[in-house]
Amino acid sequence: MWESIHKHDSASAAQQLAQMREELASIGEKERVLRERSAAREVYRYLLEAHRLIARTSFLEEQVLNIPPPAAGEGSQLVA
Repeated sequence: MWESIHKHDSASAAQQLAQMREELASIGEKERVLRERSAAREVYRYLLEAHRLIARTSFLEEQVLNIPPPAAGEGSQLVA
């Protein structure tokens, strides 16, 4: 009788241990996915900010470069 109870308890404990290992593996996988997503978001933010800075710089350069030079004699006249 004792042996059958002991075997049942060991099988139950082994089953619970296997279940806990599966849950830990699942939790580990979820954590890995979350870390990857977080890293991907950081890379996206960095690239977006870099793009904004480049776009702003090139926009400002275009504004400076597209200002027409004053015609001869216009420099000292005021526009009414």
